[in-house]
Amino acid sequence: MNRKKDINFICAAVFTFGIFMLGTFHNQSSAFATKKPKKINIAVIGDFSGPYAPVVGQTKPGTLDAWHYINKELGGVYGVKVNPIIKDMSGKISVGLSHYNEVINIKPKPTFIDIFITPLSEALRTRYVEDDVVGFHAGAVVSLYPQANSYGLYCMYPEQLAVAIKWFKDNWKKKGNPRMGIITWDTSYGRAILTDEFFAYAKKIGVNIVDTQLFGIRDVEVTTQLLKLRSNKVDCLITNNGGSGTMAIKKGLREMGWKVPLLNGAGGDWGTVRLNPTLFDDYYVVIHTKGFDQTKDPSIKTIMKYFHKNKRTTNDKSIFYIIAWHNALLEHKVLKETVKKYGWKGLNTKNIKKVINKIKNFSPLKGLTNITYTDKRRTPQVARIYKAKNGKLIPVTGFLKVPDMRPAKYR
Repeated sequence: MNRKKDINFICAAVFTFGIFMLGTFHNQSSAFATKKPKKINIAVIGDFSGPYAPVVGQTKPGTLDAWHYINKELGGVYGVKVNPIIKDMSGKISVGLSHYNEVINIKPKPTFIDIFITPLSEALRTRYVEDDVVGFHAGAVVSLYPQANSYGLYCMYPEQLAVAIKWFKDNWKKKGNPRMGIITWDTSYGRAILTDEFFAYAKKIGVNIVDTQLFGIRDVEVTTQLLKLRSNKVDCLITNNGGSGTMAIKKGLREMGWKVPLLNGAGGDWGTVRLNPTLFDDYYVVIHTKGFDQTKDPSIKTIMKYFHKNKRTTNDKSIFYIIAWHNALLEHKVLKETVKKYGWKGLNTKNIKKVINKIKNFSPLKGLTNITYTDKRRTPQVARIYKAKNGKLIPVTGFLKVPDMRPAKYR
């Protein structure tokens, strides 16, 4: 008799569980009512052979490796593989625009357009709205605001240098305010730090910016500009460029015998230092992620597993290799959350933006970086300072919250 009761109890429990699972399946499947696409396209346009290539060129292998990892180990987006379409614009805006016009007409239309060149992302900001896509790209005001369909891959350039000059000021041992001079490319990228907000912030924290010098993106000689800066008795130099531009500054300083600290944004990373490792000793750069030289960090271990698996070389080590990873992981998170909430039919720009605007403290690979977005603030808000030594970039700070450098009208 007891055995019969036990059997009845088990049957009832199984029936109840079945009803529960059926309801759960129904609720989940309703979000996926529309048939899955065969693939999801994303597009990447960068400079892989022009003046930005020493730093930006590594976007290509980074993108391929990251989506390889996502498709293989994370199952893509609910079983749908993501296909990266990668185009080289060779540092030429006209070529980049041509590539954009090509990829925007591919079927299925790319969900995201990743642009790794500031002048190109500036030119495309309004096109993203016309073509109903989301763009991820560099952190310049002209590329991001007024708010539309654009998001920054990292904090804005003025914010990067703002955290650097604050750190320098906090460690200033001499009397009086440090005197700083700016020497940077005469491009929308180089000039991105020359904002009213940046200069106001410097004044607020007690940093005197006494001179600004510009030079061309293909200039290899900047002695004239450096002589003017030295005549103004600056204690520190600020720049916002990478590769050949930073190399020109450091070579000029060496030839002049002028030992002055140089602070740079994300473009002055491993790819730049590798051009002449000894030349870049005692040089500082602001980067928003963990770095290649932190070999025991779990996030770097994961990245380097694929780096070695796909036979990447030392020349593939740059911040943009890492950026390609965290951006792919971010896009993967956004795609999954959008489909989960709105279904495959709801995988559109409007819903994708809703999801992005609520990303908070996203830390891919257990600590690679930290990403928060809102509708008002379209860039991540942390960075850390590194010092070059023997060809390596060694962190001298942890993640620091950067000051908000958005123009007041966009807050």
